[in-house]
Amino acid sequence: MSANNRSATPCVIDRIPTVTFGDLDGAAQPDPPTESAPYRLAPGATAYATVRTVTGEHSPSTRTVGFITVAADPAHHGRRFDAAALGAPDGIRVWSPTTTWWRPTTG
Repeated sequence: MSANNRSATPCVIDRIPTVTFGDLDGAAQPDPPTESAPYRLAPGATAYATVRTVTGEHSPSTRTVGFITVAADPAHHGRRFDAAALGAPDGIRVWSPTTTWWRPTTG
């Protein structure tokens, strides 16, 4: 996923993307673990992060949701992405999700 600063001035987002899953409680946890902190985006810059929805072995606790919501800051509502648009027409499986911190490259 990515966040882009389309303005002519720097902006600040949270260093951890907020990724929530359907109507389930909670959000993906940062990997590596960290606390919330500012992440500066220069004008025209893009930040990238990765989310993993299922970690480890299959669990009976795995849930399937029809959408995820991604926000660059926990104070924002974010943008909703339907499962089919993400290539998961049968839904997004979720169990113990994690997300990377925002970073300047996709690698």
